[in-house]
Amino acid sequence: MAPESGSHAPASGDTLVLTDGRLFTLTNVENGVRGWWFSAMAWDGTCTLHGNMRLEWDAQANVWRPAGAREAVPAVVAASRSRVARRRSEPRHPQLE
Repeated sequence: MAPESGSHAPASGDTLVLTDGRLFTLTNVENGVRGWWFSAMAWDGTCTLHGNMRLEWDAQANVWRPAGAREAVPAVVAASRSRVARRRSEPRHPQLE
């Protein structure tokens, strides 16, 4: 994992995985002196998280994690990413024959 000071910064739409495995989508992110201030929505839409913590980019899993977290990515992240990849491979506009 690369530290947050690297070239990649958290942005709205990025995935955040907490140490207990819960998944959130970042909705608002601001860089602060003591870490990133952010709002995030749970993937299942049941709750919103507001926080301030240092985040690290996990390039292998393509997710953000709290600094120092080293847990594996839950299976739902891998499944979701494969669905997104398939969806993006489809043409954006229907072709006329």
